[in-house]
Amino acid sequence: MDSNYQEVERQLHVLYYKAVPIRVESAQRLDPRREVYRLNLETCQDLQGLPAVVVVKKMKEDWDDEFQQEIANYERLKSLQGSVIPAFFGEGTFNDGPAIIISEVVGTTLRDIAYSDLQISSGELRHKLEIAMESIHSLGAEYLDQQLDNFILCKTGEIMIVDMEQLDFPPDLEVFKESVNYGGVGSLLYLFNDTRERKHQTINCVYGRTCRQGGLLY
Repeated sequence: MDSNYQEVERQLHVLYYKAVPIRVESAQRLDPRREVYRLNLETCQDLQGLPAVVVVKKMKEDWDDEFQQEIANYERLKSLQGSVIPAFFGEGTFNDGPAIIISEVVGTTLRDIAYSDLQISSGELRHKLEIAMESIHSLGAEYLDQQLDNFILCKTGEIMIVDMEQLDFPPDLEVFKESVNYGGVGSLLYLFNDTRERKHQTINCVYGRTCRQGGLLY
């Protein structure tokens, strides 16, 4: 299990899907800022077509419109589900609140990669981002929530995009290389490189202080 996952206090969790209660074996909160959970479902029951592991994203308080918009966005990008964006299984209820149910994306966010020692060139990362963003663009959408946490490098090598709240479908979408989506690739690369550089500066600062305290000056 990813070290960033937070195990939810053991209690009885039930996911309602298609008005049917589905027992949850364990739940991990994936984001301290939002109620997004990875659920392991008990397999000795009818899962109503769901896989044994799903991700649920609960509706934020008073965000009814945004919640319904995210569902609509998944539907409009249906052909990309499972390859560029998570598969969308539908709406349900979890812990007494409305939630969307999607597939788990196995991989590492670009933010976590930026803070890691994983070597990836800017050219390679740009290429992977362009493939994902151009796929979104090809269906008439602009992806507006360009944060490193929303882009996951999968173990298969592709980048998948999560969080479908902030999309726009303008009637006069520009060609890709003049679009918000293409500009977003550059913004993400800047954020990635800036995060990685700040990480290195922090390490060098700590290392320099340690060396000076030991009598050496670097």
